[in-house]
Amino acid sequence: MAHFLTPADRIWPDAAHACDNQSIFCDEACVAEWLSLTGNGRGHVMSLETLWNLAAHWYEGRLDTPYVRREPVAAADYFRSVGLSGSFWGLD
Repeated sequence: MAHFLTPADRIWPDAAHACDNQSIFCDEACVAEWLSLTGNGRGHVMSLETLWNLAAHWYEGRLDTPYVRREPVAAADYFRSVGLSGSFWGLD
């Protein structure tokens, strides 16, 4: 499973921190142990299938010149299309 620590609406002020805290774990117990060791609160846990769906097309166009980052509405639509939901992803 994968754990994302930083909610979508707080990624851009420190994208490096957000990316540094997107991790893969063996199971819920491993996530809980990491959270306990680091003192972090739980973010969003997803299956590796959902992670694959999220990553598969997220960076499409990234090498285009000029690159145009997804606007929040487009990002929200993309999150929904890969099965994400809830306030962590800015989806209510």
